[in-house]
Amino acid sequence: MIVATLIGTLVTAPPAVRWAAADCTLAGSSEPCRTPWLDQGAELRVLEASPRREPVDVSAPDAARPDHRVRSLVIVGGLYAGFMTWAHFAWYRGRIDHGFEIGEDGYFGKDTYAGGADKLGHAWANMVLGRASSRVLRREGWGETSAAVLGGSLAWTLFLFVEIKDGYAYRFSPGDMWFNTAGAVLGTLQEIYPRLDELVDFRVAYAPSDEYLGLWRGEYHGSKKGNSLNIAEDYSGQTYYLALHLGAVPGVDRAPRPVATALSYLDVGLAFESRKYKPDAPPGSMATQELFLGVTLDLQKLSDRALRSHRTSRKIAHGVLEVMSPPYTIVPVVSQMRYADGPPPQQD
Repeated sequence: MIVATLIGTLVTAPPAVRWAAADCTLAGSSEPCRTPWLDQGAELRVLEASPRREPVDVSAPDAARPDHRVRSLVIVGGLYAGFMTWAHFAWYRGRIDHGFEIGEDGYFGKDTYAGGADKLGHAWANMVLGRASSRVLRREGWGETSAAVLGGSLAWTLFLFVEIKDGYAYRFSPGDMWFNTAGAVLGTLQEIYPRLDELVDFRVAYAPSDEYLGLWRGEYHGSKKGNSLNIAEDYSGQTYYLALHLGAVPGVDRAPRPVATALSYLDVGLAFESRKYKPDAPPGSMATQELFLGVTLDLQKLSDRALRSHRTSRKIAHGVLEVMSPPYTIVPVVSQMRYADGPPPQQD
């Protein structure tokens, strides 16, 4: 639910108006188009407006845009309140305050409780929440840079409070904070520098694991039943993917046309997944970590092309595919796997 809320906020806010003038042309149209990774399709001369607002000319100076900056902070505050409500029921309800504790959790150690996938989850969540916040702020009148910096800072601050709360219910993790920072910084830079956004995506592919589905049926294998609302910790169903859009690499367009066209629909990057760590797996299961070089189709570009005449559907699909990949769509090329020495420790 919280992921859907964040993505919905991200895709409904229009891209920065200064990014609109890209030097490209769509087939069958003389109209200039947006940079292909931000919003593929014919250039729209006005930004999509709400029913109560007049359209805004993309060439208008910042001072001429609607200024609802206070309202934007209220919207972002509501988004964060929704996140914290879900976090309470997923992570903290029923937990006993044992006093503040700090503890390292092994980062990507093979015998850690999540095999390191939790760290990438922290980075991904900060990136998505920061970019969603930035889009809301920019839409309501903040400047592009100030919206990006403020959005990333607000996301990081929210997760700082989450980690402090963890300190009383579990343990404060400096490692989590490092990856919170990395995700917030990445999201901020992608909002400020469209060229970086064109080149790189950080996505998660997700399919519910058997262990997580078992929680909904009342089945569990650890010493205590996991929380079925805690989909964020279904690490056995998650694959994190740092993707490079080959079509955006400088010089690719100068390759022979068939080669350039083929490469423009491919992504290549590093993927990481942990299996049988979290949720608790059946006795005798072997926990594994896998790092691999993976290739996938650029589904974002394909959906932009397929939905070019359906603006709303195109924007929704574009935004979702910016941060998520359908499960089983990343093809390993070269991989390295390692196994835990024993059952992964449970988080107390």
